[in-house]
Amino acid sequence: MATWEQLDFVRTATVNTLEKIDENKWDKQPEGFSNTIKWNAGHIYVSLESFLKAADSEFQTNVEEYAPFFGMGTKPSEWPDNAPSKEQIIQLLTDQKTRVQQHFKDRLSDQPANEIKIGPLSLNTINDVINFSLFHEGLHLGVIQAQLKIL
Repeated sequence: MATWEQLDFVRTATVNTLEKIDENKWDKQPEGFSNTIKWNAGHIYVSLESFLKAADSEFQTNVEEYAPFFGMGTKPSEWPDNAPSKEQIIQLLTDQKTRVQQHFKDRLSDQPANEIKIGPLSLNTINDVINFSLFHEGLHLGVIQAQLKIL
């Protein structure tokens, strides 16, 4: 399966799952979890935006607006203002897929403008960045599904 089909498959699974969750559960933090469903959903968005902005400075993003809520190390208990709503996050995730495909459609083999390393892993192409992000999204979707079972 090609990268764009994988992105479509994973993002559709994420959005479909999120749409089915009552919004009143989005801000509850189950015992044993460091964040909420809302944080995990927003973190999926912010992570891909951040990786792709590092890979290509010309990629248009609003990550600075959402990183204070959903970046690494942030916590809902420390959010500066009201976080985006369920509807806003789902719309961001839906629109992101289209923007990423449009911007990078013929550039999957391009090297990132900056070195991108996650631990010992080097992401050497845009394709590597997107594929790692899909793995990352799957991890957070699993956390969301576990949280939902507890809630």
